[in-house]
Amino acid sequence: MMQRVRVQVERIRAYAGDATFEVFGDLGTGVVDFDRPLTPRPVRLWPEAERRAGHVLDGHLVVRHLDAINPDGHVEGEHLGAEHLYPAAVVAYETPGYVFGRFQHAVRMVDGAGNVSPSAFAIVTVNSAPTVPLGVTRSGYDAVTDQVSFAFVPSRFDPVAGK
Repeated sequence: MMQRVRVQVERIRAYAGDATFEVFGDLGTGVVDFDRPLTPRPVRLWPEAERRAGHVLDGHLVVRHLDAINPDGHVEGEHLGAEHLYPAAVVAYETPGYVFGRFQHAVRMVDGAGNVSPSAFAIVTVNSAPTVPLGVTRSGYDAVTDQVSFAFVPSRFDPVAGK
């Protein structure tokens, strides 16, 4: 049975509406491959937010400059400006299915201008059994070596696609 790893990234207000992240992995090799992300495309932290056009190009008075009312109704100001007043939310990505081993993942954040933040790493050990092979039959027996041969339908597991 394959096991997926759920990677969760917390949405905080330090990330603008155009912030994205990608998940990279080592597929059990011990070296994270930063050339091929596991995510099919960058994952937006705020998918419901309009993409920013820049300070001068956005609706200047529409974008918050000073104190304002947040969407959840809390007042923001010097006294109440802490992160704890914002709704908690995470954005999750599930990796391909893994069978057995130690898997390392890295999350790389990118802002709308293409600035990349340092990667955060996590290592997960998956301890599960592979799926039962299909069509197992005895295909032969060698009396000299006393060995039995078996035939089966090979798995078409793709570690990147997870199937």
